[in-house]
Amino acid sequence: MTAEIKEGRRSFLNLILAGALVVGLGVVVNTIFKFLWPTEEVIGGGGSAGATTLPLAEVPVGGAKTVRHQGKPYVVVRTPSGIHAINAICTHLGCVVYWDAQLKKLACPCHTAFFDLNGTIITGPAPSPLATTTVKIAGDQIIIG
Repeated sequence: MTAEIKEGRRSFLNLILAGALVVGLGVVVNTIFKFLWPTEEVIGGGGSAGATTLPLAEVPVGGAKTVRHQGKPYVVVRTPSGIHAINAICTHLGCVVYWDAQLKKLACPCHTAFFDLNGTIITGPAPSPLATTTVKIAGDQIIIG
């Protein structure tokens, strides 16, 4: 095999490797973006203005559901003593928080910030508490806002 053929083969393999790295990086970046900024299909429906309603049966006592209210994700948590609606955007870097049923706290998956049901910071790097909104149970519906 001549040096010219070896060099051509090496260039071709380098090109294939570079292409595979670009595709792999694209998949990783896409996954990160989908995690940090979930789409409406992932976090639920809801309107862009006014009150948001959902069936009471969708949030059992001790459970939670993330819904969209006025264009933002909110975690609706139902406890034996009542119901709470907390803005799900962490004030640190904007990650979407979730309800940890075992710890009975809102948790940010990005930098392990924890919040109580009033949105107050328990631990973590978040600079300010999470916003809350009014929520009530009317018959078999939960009304947010």
